[in-house]
Amino acid sequence: RNCEITKPFTSTFSVKSGAVNPVIRVTAKTEYVNCRAVSPRRLDVHGAFTVKLKMTAEGGEEVVSTINGDTMYTRKNVVTYSVPVMSAEKNFTVSEVLELGENQPAAEVLIRSECVPVLSDCKIMTNKAIIKGELHISNLYTSDVTTGEARKTRHEIPFSQIIDIEGIDEEWQCDIRPDVISRDIHISSNQNGEGRLLEVNIKMTTAVDCYKTGMCEIVSDAYSSSCPVMLERKRIDTSHLMAIHRDASTIRETFDLPSDGVTNIIDVWCDVSPISERCEGGISHIAGRLMIYMLAKDGEGIISFYERPADFNLEYDDNCTSVSSDMAITSVDYNMVGAEQLEIRAQMDVVRRCFSDDSMVAVSSVMVDENAAFPNEKAALKIYYANSGESIWEVAKACHTSMDAVMEENALSGDVLTKDTMLLVPLC
Repeated sequence: RNCEITKPFTSTFSVKSGAVNPVIRVTAKTEYVNCRAVSPRRLDVHGAFTVKLKMTAEGGEEVVSTINGDTMYTRKNVVTYSVPVMSAEKNFTVSEVLELGENQPAAEVLIRSECVPVLSDCKIMTNKAIIKGELHISNLYTSDVTTGEARKTRHEIPFSQIIDIEGIDEEWQCDIRPDVISRDIHISSNQNGEGRLLEVNIKMTTAVDCYKTGMCEIVSDAYSSSCPVMLERKRIDTSHLMAIHRDASTIRETFDLPSDGVTNIIDVWCDVSPISERCEGGISHIAGRLMIYMLAKDGEGIISFYERPADFNLEYDDNCTSVSSDMAITSVDYNMVGAEQLEIRAQMDVVRRCFSDDSMVAVSSVMVDENAAFPNEKAALKIYYANSGESIWEVAKACHTSMDAVMEENALSGDVLTKDTMLLVPLC
């Protein structure tokens, strides 16, 4: 038999105030559940779950982008950044009547159901996004309640929706997350009175978060050829959403069956979650944990429930500096390896948000002391003995002259010396 009870809950989070265009994402994850029957009509359930809130918002820093003046020289960096600009959400229902396969017996009681949405396509148009995907549905049912014989069936239901997003731009990156709110699946009889139909009603929500990428120049250093300049600097951190990738991956695991003996495996299913994410050399490394669940019968016909974790690692050539991932199991296949081992193959949908993160020092304030002018140079050139690895910018800054003039005078192609060099430095 199957029993389902819904309990509402409330969680409160403390967040920073003043967030600009925040994108808020809330997820709940079951940590563990223990259940035991205390009477023929009473179950004692204990468990724990984690509620996680992630808020992404636009940040800002005041820095200098340009400095005017004929004797001022600036070194600039180009900054690429992404900021959330808008979000949209749409709830809808997917309804379908599914038939059991010809080789499957009629159903009497549903034991367990799973429903996983997978996005397959998204098109951005004027003021709207068109999404397409599939619902991967699996059902475990008993065909005979007296014998307890169980069967499993799988179906895929396509879905498509138009989500209105006023002002959306085709150049924006869109992070689209379909999710199941609730499901109602029950057995229905066909024209012959057999329970060979499944009436499916799935309530879904799809959230769309839009990110805009921009570029700007910031001054990282500056000096004057005529007088001292005092600079205030600050470190700024930027993040650029490069791409959102979605791939199918397969995890294979082989493990020993319980020592008390298993004569018949009723069902195997899995949950998955990322544990850690990192990027090295442009390669995304995602460590995850697969929770494997199994219903099985022993030689005496007693049904038992087993669970075990299995850790795994995935690698993707994403060419990014940081990554955020989501995972979902779409299907699980299994087969016996000999009499004492089970091999499973879990198919996953893996979504990766790939970022290019940068940290740099920017000039936030400039003060020019025009009353302390440098003395006039009597010579037109200065000889400077530079070391390998020395920056032409620092040479020009120390000599109160133009970096371009130094490079032109010495026919240099790069702004960092590759060997010890005697430089001729034109003086302004």
